Amino acid sequence: MFWKHVLNRNYSPNERDSAAADLIEKCGYAAAALTIVPIPGTEIVAVMPIHVGMVVGLGHIYGQEITKQSATDMVLRIGATVGLSLVGSRLATTAAKVLLPGLGGLLAAPLMFASTYAIGSVARAYFESEGNLTEDEMKDVYKRASAEAKSNFDPQKAKSEEAKQAATEAAQTGASESPEERLVQLKKLLDQGLIEQSEYDQTKAKILEKLSS
Repeated sequence: MFWKHVLNRNYSPNERDSAAADLIEKCGYAAAALTIVPIPGTEIVAVMPIHVGMVVGLGHIYGQEITKQSATDMVLRIGATVGLSLVGSRLATTAAKVLLPGLGGLLAAPLMFASTYAIGSVARAYFESEGNLTEDEMKDVYKRASAEAKSNFDPQKAKSEEAKQAATEAAQTGASESPEERLVQLKKLLDQGLIEQSEYDQTKAKILEKLSS
């Protein structure tokens, strides 16, 4: 996916800003494309790999190599700090797609783009500051980036072949994780207050259902 190409090269200080902006935008549209794919539930397993890969790529751009687990922890920390219900928003998107096939995904796409863009912007600011980013600064960056993303969202980019291909790859990545791995990540979301107990129970049941099928 996008970040795999990013990891294959090194960036000079003059290249970092444009490379980071490009990666964040592309990941945002890949996440938005997931909500348009007419398969309820794709966001639950696929958006997190996009967010994690984006953070790993941003770290590399700014000369900081981090692991997938560290990137996951950062995404969860950003979500907890800004009050974003990561899985909750995805479940709402899934419900919209079930109730309003086609239209539900189109309505949710700008929100998915904005949240992904904002998470990427916070991670970028974190790496730029070499980790010296306060919680208040995280909230401010997230708020400004989210508003900017909503106003600049282009539906055609979310429907592009590049975005659809990235969305498909992300869905495959999420599906390839073992049920045990997904349950561990789900428990982390619950423990950090990013999802409600009902959301945890609902998603856990879906994972266990696939495990037994």
